[in-house]
This record gives sequence, C-alpha cells and structure tokens, in this order.
Amino acid sequence: MAFGVLLTDEGVAELGTTLKDYLSDGPAGKFLPCKEAGPDRSFFHLISEARNADGAMVEVELYIPNRYIKLVMS
Repeated sequence: MAFGVLLTDEGVAELGTTLKDYLSDGPAGKFLPCKEAGPDRSFFHLISEARNADGAMVEVELYIPNRYIKLVMS
C-alpha cells in the first residue's frame, strides 16, 4: 500500500531543505510519498524510496516529529 504524508507549513519550513530529495508537490502542499507510515511515540516512522548518487532506487527510513505531520492518506 502507498501513502502520502502531507507536512505542515512549519514542517516544510524546518525540514524542507533536508527532505528536498524526498518531497513531492501536490495541490494541498508538500508531501512525502511513502511505502509505509505509522506513528511511533513522538515521531512518525516513514519508509520511502529515493534515488542514490548512482541513480539506483534505495529504501530509506525517516522519523519525522508528529507536530510536522498534517495528514496521512492511503
């Protein structure tokens, strides 16, 4: 199953530079396309895919503070 994790404006302002390779633009704002997403105490645990320096797809794990998550859709 695929998820779209929409970030708050504060989340984009604080983490946008760090997450620029993972973020996508949508009609509601910046979001992270993910394979898995779930709350884990004060963080959201996300599994996503990205291209490494060689151009190969790799799986990455991200832990984003809950306060930066606006919406999770599947």
